[in-house]
Amino acid sequence: MTAEIHHCKDCVDLLGEYIEGTLPPDRAKALEDHLSLCPPCITFVRTYKATRKLCRSALMREMPRELMHSLSSFLEARVPGFKRCEDQTIAAPAADTAPKKV
Repeated sequence: MTAEIHHCKDCVDLLGEYIEGTLPPDRAKALEDHLSLCPPCITFVRTYKATRKLCRSALMREMPRELMHSLSSFLEARVPGFKRCEDQTIAAPAADTAPKKV
């Protein structure tokens, strides 16, 4: 049986794990049930997700060419099957890969 969430604070406490997809299924279901009935929590979740995405975009930087070359050489020497590509650009991930619920 799924323990219900009766307080918005409980929702906030579970949000990080929920967004990362690491919340156990029964707790995720309880959180989704709460969200289906609580407009303020829905707004909070949407704002939380948007903030994460904006921060990732703002912090993304292109890796300097010298560092990319050094890293590629290191990986090529130590990782079986790694193939260095001189023209590739290495940057932080831009997409938020969190589950798309709510």
